[in-house]
Amino acid sequence: MADQSVGFSVAAGKRAWLAILLAGVLVWLLAAGVTAITKDAILVPTLFLIGSFLVPVTVVTFAMARLDDCRLTSGVVLIGFIAAGTIGVVVSAVTEIYLLPTGSGPIGNALGFFGVGLIEEVSKGAVLVAVAWRVRERTVHGGLVLGATVGAGFSAFESTGYAFYAYVQHTDDHPELSILQTEVSRAMLAPFGHLTWTALLGGALFAVAAPTNGGFRFTPRVGWTLLGVAALHGAWDASYGWAIWVTQGLTGSGWIADWPDDSYWEGVPTKQQMWVFQVMYDGALVVIGLIGVVWVVRTWRHSASHTSTPPTANAS
Repeated sequence: MADQSVGFSVAAGKRAWLAILLAGVLVWLLAAGVTAITKDAILVPTLFLIGSFLVPVTVVTFAMARLDDCRLTSGVVLIGFIAAGTIGVVVSAVTEIYLLPTGSGPIGNALGFFGVGLIEEVSKGAVLVAVAWRVRERTVHGGLVLGATVGAGFSAFESTGYAFYAYVQHTDDHPELSILQTEVSRAMLAPFGHLTWTALLGGALFAVAAPTNGGFRFTPRVGWTLLGVAALHGAWDASYGWAIWVTQGLTGSGWIADWPDDSYWEGVPTKQQMWVFQVMYDGALVVIGLIGVVWVVRTWRHSASHTSTPPTANAS
């Protein structure tokens, strides 16, 4: 009976993410409906918070339930989540304003996209390292999960800002619908963006750190991982402009030898162009997201097989 009870509790813990997701969606839709009917602006922050935090919290819950080879306490997870969403977001925003190039053209736009990716990944990495000093046992799995937690906090708070911006822009034109559209799109993409990129960086940092209470090192593995996730981040941000550029080239508007940006439409796009654009844009995000997911899965499995390999007996 005791063994059955333990098994039940473990299984229930691994399904907690589904309960959080379903309950959160229900409350979120209920709050949206009540807000739309009553026009009560006091309920708008509820929409911001539930819609922006639901998927990041769900993914972190899913990952935490499958972590069995290191000790990530609830305090470490909570601090990482909040610190990334507050300090990380603020520091990266200020840094981007003062360090990124303001010029246009192919070089300026390319540096801008890659620069945003590099700055935000470094900011999240700094938060991760600061929080990880509290972790007593460091494994690659622990780094992946703590990195995903830091990325989740950054994503949740950033999405709240985007939802607020959508509300301000459409105050007199169905603001609740604008909030829902913004949050649905960002929620669907959240697991494949900040959560994936910072998880990879966390796994690399933990892989080269001392197993217990030691310092972190900047090794070639960490450096290449940082450049890789920054490149994925930059490509993700640039995909919108690239989709417009490809769409106009394919639909007869002509190919222009320039680095495209968000304002690359020439005139008002036709219905056909919008369909082509959506396919190009979604396709680009799918490819970039798959690269990150495959990278995470391979890192997780490689670490698991390496950890589970019994030591070779010393034939002496």
